[in-house]
Amino acid sequence: MTRSWLSFARCLALATGLALSTLPAHALQGGTSTTSFVVVGELGGTSGVLIADNWVLTAAHVAKALSAGSTFTSLQGSSVISAVELFSNQAFPANDIALVQLATAITGEHALLNDTVVLNSHIASLGPLTAASAQNQQPNGYAATTAVAATVQDDVDAGANTVNWLITEGGTVQGGDSGSALFLGQITDSSGATLLGIASALISFDDGRPSQSGYVQMAAYKSWIDDTLGASGQQATWVSAVPEPSLPILLIAGGLIAGIAARRGQRATR
Repeated sequence: MTRSWLSFARCLALATGLALSTLPAHALQGGTSTTSFVVVGELGGTSGVLIADNWVLTAAHVAKALSAGSTFTSLQGSSVISAVELFSNQAFPANDIALVQLATAITGEHALLNDTVVLNSHIASLGPLTAASAQNQQPNGYAATTAVAATVQDDVDAGANTVNWLITEGGTVQGGDSGSALFLGQITDSSGATLLGIASALISFDDGRPSQSGYVQMAAYKSWIDDTLGASGQQATWVSAVPEPSLPILLIAGGLIAGIAARRGQRATR
């Protein structure tokens, strides 16, 4: 874990009145070693996802920590990093997304990017999700996980930062898994799986509540990604992977959102 990551988690614990439990940087929680998800690679002791021959998508707090001579290494090949492009210079956790340019192309499979931001009304219709990391498992690891919420802002942190997170439970990321991937589907769908988000934050509590992971949804940054890659003559592949929710699901989601708003109002008055 980075210091800013811990700091954010502590702020969240204080805001909710819960005690925080930090986890050691071992395996992706519930993870299993795999040679699938070849687009996920190791990046400066963390992770990144290959989205074009010379471009890797990762978290901004990962990219900021890279040093000269850092490399991206996946099961498809390895390349030295030639440039880092941050969406924003804001401090973590705001807009925690970055692109890393590779000096030498890595050809082969590239991640397909989901082009539609997942909303709370979409979650019930998403189906199974898989977390995949290049860290903590050898050669890399994966674990089933479940989406529980989506948020544009980190509204429990005093900074009210723009985060564009899809929040999941199960298969929780741990220290070293920053910049790893959240895919739509199961491990059997790893070839050509659709990327939903990049691992940004881990929050865990010692009150028995499940740990959660915050994944930045790159669909919220589609124009920036396209413009950045386009300047080098490359492009990402975007697909529509989020189903339109049915009316019953919309009604249920509306009730859930109303309940969450009511609870937040109660917490704010305590």
